[in-house]
Amino acid sequence: MSQAQAHDTPESGTLPGRYEWVPEPDGPMSVPTDIEWNRFSDVIRSFSAESGVSYARQDAIGTADAVDHNRGTEEPSADIGYDLQRFPVDVDGNPIDPSAYGILRDEYNQLLGSLLMVERTEIPGGNDGAGIRVFSVVRGAEVESVEPTLDPSSEQPILMELGLQPRKVRSVAIHQPSAGTTLEIVSDDADDTMDVTIENEDASTTETIALNGTTAVTTTESFGDIDSIWLSGEPTGDITITDGSGTTICELAGGLTYSDDDQPVDGDRGVPPLGAGSHAAEIGTTFEHFLGDRIERPVGTPVRPRLNSGSWAIENDLSTDSVHTSRAPTVDPSDRTVTVDADVAGPTVSHDSMMESLQKTQNDIEHELSGGIVRFKNTVNESPGSREREASGQATAAISETFAASGDPAIELEAN
Repeated sequence: MSQAQAHDTPESGTLPGRYEWVPEPDGPMSVPTDIEWNRFSDVIRSFSAESGVSYARQDAIGTADAVDHNRGTEEPSADIGYDLQRFPVDVDGNPIDPSAYGILRDEYNQLLGSLLMVERTEIPGGNDGAGIRVFSVVRGAEVESVEPTLDPSSEQPILMELGLQPRKVRSVAIHQPSAGTTLEIVSDDADDTMDVTIENEDASTTETIALNGTTAVTTTESFGDIDSIWLSGEPTGDITITDGSGTTICELAGGLTYSDDDQPVDGDRGVPPLGAGSHAAEIGTTFEHFLGDRIERPVGTPVRPRLNSGSWAIENDLSTDSVHTSRAPTVDPSDRTVTVDADVAGPTVSHDSMMESLQKTQNDIEHELSGGIVRFKNTVNESPGSREREASGQATAAISETFAASGDPAIELEAN
């Protein structure tokens, strides 16, 4: 690496980005046509995605060193944290925030659906000096956990954090052309004859061209920027897109590259196209703040005299299994666990907490935000706070409690 490369702009959270999601319409890993993207929020606090590659050492008699390292089922993951701006559902109960896909179940006790998420980061430099758009393409993502942070001392809005279990996470880097150019596309495998769709930023310039294996094909359209390259199927060989003059724009790995033998597995398709759809506009509404929210247990009574901070959490027990056709795992939901955590204080909080837990006192908890009510049904105090006394420095003996909900359903959403 040259000294100049060491001083190139690194990846960071300050670079321009775009974070969008949409339900997968026809089951996990399906891709909508003419995508109408949604925003998580106008403020994203954190994002992470991992492909989850798994390797196992191959050993043999007669050597102390590994013979090779072979790949198994991938274990992808993704998480996102954002300032809560929309109540999870609308007045008709339809999901409008991705958290609803981890909170609610359908009539068969299944999650409402899986999500397609695409994150884009813009990085300066690139093969043509006009920047790179690096995409995280998260497919077949089930919302495994939903946890908002409730802190009345914070100046910030409610932080909503989602933990996701995707079936596949891929990274795609598209180097931007320095001037409008046609694009040349070729595979290193003669069997690759699928369609390739290429779009610019808002899909005002788009073309679908038939890939012709190892024979290069060239678009008729000229692209000043490129925001999507999408294959109609998984390629067997590696796909290379250039400007026709030797500058590589994008490379997509084929199924043979992901295979440890001669049978192709999981070729990359790229970044899903916009088509006649649209990217998400700014939400533009006020953010949800915890200060001033109503939290009661039972309804009409404060949970405790002082509620210093808290959170509630929905955890979906997701089972992943391997299949022989893909490195992507299956994802199936089992139990849902609904809890409310509270850090509280008051004259008799330790007594009340102990006795309620011992006597299995059951009550609903209601958390009313400006957008609606989250109702936790039949909660019991499964983890009462411990009574502690200190010789000095203890102005307030606060305790931490955990309430567990039950019922069918154990949680309800009621939008205003």
